[in-house]
Amino acid sequence: MVDQTQRLSRYRELIQELNETKKMEIARRTVELFFSFDIVNSSLYKTINYTGWYNVIISLFKEIQASVMKLMPGAEMWRVLGDEIVFIIPIKENKDFFVYTDKIFEILNIFVLKLKNGQFFDELEIDNDKKLLMKMQNVISLKAAAWIAIVGENVQQIERYDNLLERYKLREGYGLIEFLGNDIDAGFRIKKETENRRMVISFELAYILAKDTDYLKNIHIITYKTLRGIWQNRLYPIIWYHDPKYAENIQFEDSFFYDETEENELTKEYFSNRENSVLKKEMYYNVYNALNKILSDQNLIHKFVKMDKIIEDSPTTQTAKGNLLEPKFFLRLHCVAVCYDKSTKKILIMKRSSKREKYPDKWEFGCAKAVLERSLNEQIEQEYYNDFGVKIKVVCDEEREDKQPIPLALYEVESEQGKDKGVISLAEVVETYKKSDFKENEKHSEVRWISREEVDTFKEDTVKDFKNTLKLAFAKMEEMYGNTDE
Repeated sequence: MVDQTQRLSRYRELIQELNETKKMEIARRTVELFFSFDIVNSSLYKTINYTGWYNVIISLFKEIQASVMKLMPGAEMWRVLGDEIVFIIPIKENKDFFVYTDKIFEILNIFVLKLKNGQFFDELEIDNDKKLLMKMQNVISLKAAAWIAIVGENVQQIERYDNLLERYKLREGYGLIEFLGNDIDAGFRIKKETENRRMVISFELAYILAKDTDYLKNIHIITYKTLRGIWQNRLYPIIWYHDPKYAENIQFEDSFFYDETEENELTKEYFSNRENSVLKKEMYYNVYNALNKILSDQNLIHKFVKMDKIIEDSPTTQTAKGNLLEPKFFLRLHCVAVCYDKSTKKILIMKRSSKREKYPDKWEFGCAKAVLERSLNEQIEQEYYNDFGVKIKVVCDEEREDKQPIPLALYEVESEQGKDKGVISLAEVVETYKKSDFKENEKHSEVRWISREEVDTFKEDTVKDFKNTLKLAFAKMEEMYGNTDE
């Protein structure tokens, strides 16, 4: 009885250790750049173009998203809310602040110009008469905002300057992702302080950019405002970023509309502060000194030290962690394709990178993840080409009208959200593929071909059921093509 009690106690300890380990594995802190694009005059446009506004706004958001994904790989769309679209992107090294700021401002100006000259409407798949009408009715433009936040997920201890990511599960397969914290609040406050074709940035982003003189000249303090709940309601600098090279080479001082001071309160304040300022004039004119004065008075130096430390540690803390907004409410289907060469009767195997968090340095067969917008066949073939440079054709059940991969086996794999499901199928390599065609990447370090005779003598580390899968695949190949030993 004593032995049984001791065993049960030990089992409980082991389970607790496993749970604690799992918590530690998925806990992380990152520095994230949030940025948004808002449609200017959207309500007025919906009134003017009451039959076509939906197509225009949806197309605009889709094009903006496509441009962000192209120019800023690694960015994720957080949400679309009304007339705004919000993205985030992790900062992995300090130069990212500068590169991404440029890209956001570039994207803003691309679409401002396309809306202004009518190119955006020309590209819509609608009748020419409707395009002409939309151009005549157009009153919309864009404005942008960018801000920084330290984001913690599943952190054991909330620290100063932390903002938290929370995943709210609504029901099976559905959920919401929300960010909570002072910097998130500040970002949504400052994004209201921008105008048509302008980009407002947070104090933190401005302070970092101001360290480079090439960027310092693009930073303009417009005014100071009390933002509800931010900095204990002390004045916060409203800062616009303007780089002429992305704005038709127009300097900031020349970029105002001729009547903008009559229409725009922020513009009115900008010019008024230069003639009759409430604060010392250097708090408007001398951007570098003003930002450093604010840093000192608000005692924010430790915030930047913390950000630097997180960024410095990011190569080790973020490796293979997945995207911050990766869905964890939905069933994920992993699709493994065992790739074979019909002529040599060999199978292609891949070695996972030593940097992978799960199963490093183990041999496997590669994997694709199913997506809603593509068929399984298309996704598997595309992802294997992206990862390995190999062109394959998934073996499907040709007797069915709905031609889907023939499963060799099903499997489950542990993930941070529970048990992901997987299906293993065969795929024929349709073009000659040599080991030298493979380029080492963050997922895999090596590939090689293996024959049926080598299976039992293969001694290197592998994922679970590796040899069993090989035997199933060779057996299926024999069924399809005859004896593979001949």
